[in-house]
Amino acid sequence: MKNIRFYTLLVLILATMFSVFGQQGRRGKFNVDEFHEKKWSFITTNASLSPAEMQTVKPIFMEYEKKNWELHQEIRKMFHQSRNRTLTEKEYRQLNDKMVNNEIKRSQYLREYHLKLRKLLKPQTLYKYYRAEKAFERQLLDKRPRGQVQ
Repeated sequence: MKNIRFYTLLVLILATMFSVFGQQGRRGKFNVDEFHEKKWSFITTNASLSPAEMQTVKPIFMEYEKKNWELHQEIRKMFHQSRNRTLTEKEYRQLNDKMVNNEIKRSQYLREYHLKLRKLLKPQTLYKYYRAEKAFERQLLDKRPRGQVQ
């Protein structure tokens, strides 16, 4: 009976360790360039862009995605730095201001992106392009495991 308890405990400990190490390994393997390429592929397919449109729009898309990714990283860094400590009222104000300023930047980037795309794509094609971007975002949210917040 003692052997069964020992082996059961050993199996549970090993299973927990493998689970924890597996989750840590997955976190570090996110490739932002691969993600942008997948998004680009999805958009071009779903918006039915011509080869000429794809060639002219892709650099603008990549520039916009890179700027957004940098903003995302700044916010993550701010939250990570503040996560395990108590902030002063002044630090909360600064953090709140940074978050809002980041959203303002994101909106400015979107406006620039739109103005550039508007010069390159017909209105109907641009509409399909934006719908494809939103469909990609919905697809990501649908694939996310329930209860996961990041």
